Amino acid sequence: MNLDIKKDFIEKWGKYFPGNELPIGCFYSDDLHGAEFPNAPKPNKHGITCIFGQLAPVRKGKAHAFNQDNLGCWGSKGLLGFMPAEADDQTIDFLVNVEKYKKSAAHVKAMFQNSPPLKAPKKYLIFKRWDSLTEKDNPQVVCFFCTPDVLSGLHGLANYDTMTPNGVITPFCSGCEMLVAFPMKELESSDPKAVIGLLDPSARGWVKQDILSFSIPWPKFQSMLENMDDCFLNTFIWGNIRKRFNSAEQ
Repeated sequence: MNLDIKKDFIEKWGKYFPGNELPIGCFYSDDLHGAEFPNAPKPNKHGITCIFGQLAPVRKGKAHAFNQDNLGCWGSKGLLGFMPAEADDQTIDFLVNVEKYKKSAAHVKAMFQNSPPLKAPKKYLIFKRWDSLTEKDNPQVVCFFCTPDVLSGLHGLANYDTMTPNGVITPFCSGCEMLVAFPMKELESSDPKAVIGLLDPSARGWVKQDILSFSIPWPKFQSMLENMDDCFLNTFIWGNIRKRFNSAEQ
């Protein structure tokens, strides 16, 4: 990673989004890149620990790596590509009869057909907060945990240089897919889109009630960074929002 990009973003983030949480860079790798590989969590009364719970230390600055051996939810193991994920009887029963997110088996099967699960290209999925990234890291997706005010700025910035109103998407899927899998798939697009997430009710209990996610494929992130000084963020319109950030700091 070019450390000039790291420095440039930190400066602009502090200017336009003062006091707000730095994002997390994530990428697949066969090397740990200095990240800790934590033990698998002890299952709670429901038998799982959501990845959003496991990312809490990363948001505080600790770099962590995950794969099928330490992810705390069987869904994330498959949907992040470390194990086969398919519309089998167990998955159908869970989505239709337990979580009740899909109306029928046909709906579950169609969902998997229309959006085949991601396959992990390497051994680990690394998460590092932005200020922990090094020149040896290669972030593929930049993930923000943000309030609605911050989200509005990121959403506007993502659409600043698009020719359509669809520079950002909000797919129906699991929280971990919104955070990582869908933006990873967008890397294959000639016009990669950012992804609003944390709309999965099963994941929301693991974060504060005013937090959503916004994940950006790396090429899209670079263009957004280049545009920060030229867009609405540098006007009185955003200045009024920025005052609220400053107020919240005090």
